[in-house]
Amino acid sequence: MLFHFQGLKMSRYFVAISLAALLTISAGYAQDSIELEVIVEDVTAFPGEQNVTIPIYMINYADTVIAFQVWLVFDRPDIAEFQMAFDSSGTLISGWESVAINSLGGFNYDVLITATANDIPPYTNGIAPQDGELPLIKIIADVYDIPDTMTDRTAGIYVMAQQPDHFCFTDQDFNCIGIIEGELDTTKVAITNGSLTVLLPICGDIDGSDGNPNVADLIYFVGYLFFEEPPPPVMDMANVDGDNGINVADLIYLVEFMFFDGPAPDCP
Repeated sequence: MLFHFQGLKMSRYFVAISLAALLTISAGYAQDSIELEVIVEDVTAFPGEQNVTIPIYMINYADTVIAFQVWLVFDRPDIAEFQMAFDSSGTLISGWESVAINSLGGFNYDVLITATANDIPPYTNGIAPQDGELPLIKIIADVYDIPDTMTDRTAGIYVMAQQPDHFCFTDQDFNCIGIIEGELDTTKVAITNGSLTVLLPICGDIDGSDGNPNVADLIYFVGYLFFEEPPPPVMDMANVDGDNGINVADLIYLVEFMFFDGPAPDCP
């Protein structure tokens, strides 16, 4: 389920200044010294794609986490923006009583996530030490319809862990794990920033795997045309015969191209 919250209205320069001050944190630490890891998954999408899911993972090695606040920022506001929304299904915070998300900058290029397991003690829904098999939370982004001529198509997604007012994973004693006197102890907390890369659509790449047409695309196309399975991520890439519709004629065209030396896909 998606939950929506009103963004906070602040200057767009707030995000830019914070990014300029960002200190990138290396993950090259001895494993036995780390108490907490936060990992943003690298994801891909197509131009104009909406509701792109970005999983955020947490590994807590020693302490149960009962609440957290984390601030994430896109470094390419010309490529994508966050929705003020999240998906908690299949995550570590499924069933938590309080989760909110908003934009500190007010322009959806950043998201501040604030979550608490229980509104009042006892904190029965806390996250015991675990290995990060499930996402902590999944946030949602929309990709702009950027032109194919754009060469740099990757937006960094940064965890603003050096902002002590907006980074805290709270243990059962109400301490922020790895925060010492208001500063992040990088020997205790490891951050892996992520990215969103906008792919170039390929005519005939029906399943959106970012490759030339193959049998997997035919199977995907059959599922869409005849078995009510999901549509192609970029519908125009299924119009391989270049006419005004996406139908069985396109499937036949693709089969002839792949197996009988037919003409190459020619999307409009």
